[in-house]
Amino acid sequence: MYQQERLNEIIKILKSTHYATVDYLVEQIHYSPASIRRDLTLLEKQGIVKRSYGGVEINDESYTPFKFRQHLMKSEKNKIAYAASKLIKNGDIVFLDGSTTVQYMGHYLTDKKDICIITNNMMLASYLKENGIRVYCTGGELTELPGTLSGIIAANGFASFHADIMFFSTDGVDESGVVTVKEDGNFLHNNAMLENSDKHVFLCGSDKVGKYSKLVQCNLSVIDCFITDKKVSDKLINAFPNTEFIYTEN
Repeated sequence: MYQQERLNEIIKILKSTHYATVDYLVEQIHYSPASIRRDLTLLEKQGIVKRSYGGVEINDESYTPFKFRQHLMKSEKNKIAYAASKLIKNGDIVFLDGSTTVQYMGHYLTDKKDICIITNNMMLASYLKENGIRVYCTGGELTELPGTLSGIIAANGFASFHADIMFFSTDGVDESGVVTVKEDGNFLHNNAMLENSDKHVFLCGSDKVGKYSKLVQCNLSVIDCFITDKKVSDKLINAFPNTEFIYTEN
């Protein structure tokens, strides 16, 4: 296992347990205590975890970097992205946000005919262009490596187009159907997409269901399609009869 894989696994475990001893991480990941301690030192320097004598806890105030998030729940994100790609028709104009879940859609769009993509993810834009797809990048502040653009300029970029369908993911949706985000910049460009597209598709891993962040983006009443890997509560489904819920796992 490479160090990046160990780091991703440690974050995944701590997201679930919030606290773990070094011995527990050694047992779960099957690597030496010395290797695990080095990994924890790196994660602590990046502000992702807090270490204490004999253990470590996730820093709830930290923002997990893109390069780590794109590997968390990789299989689930891939299945969600595949299901989402099926909603795109030949000839569609499509908004794609800069989230890691939406980025997985790129591999499933190369066989689409005459589609146009507008995105704030420069890495995704480059990949799609290399595969013959017409792409517009929004511009904006480079807020996250390797290439996520955000802020008012990105929002204005999305607002310059009208899309047939949009795809986005956020930091969470609570049990009442309120969709929230942590970052102001993400709120701005998500709002521009919601206002300037005909169909709204929300991609949300089960790890984000029941979660709440500081900024209210919208609620599920404005979402046409909610795609996730596990079934949500009947209470949530019944509260939003006009939203289609798609599950990638039984």
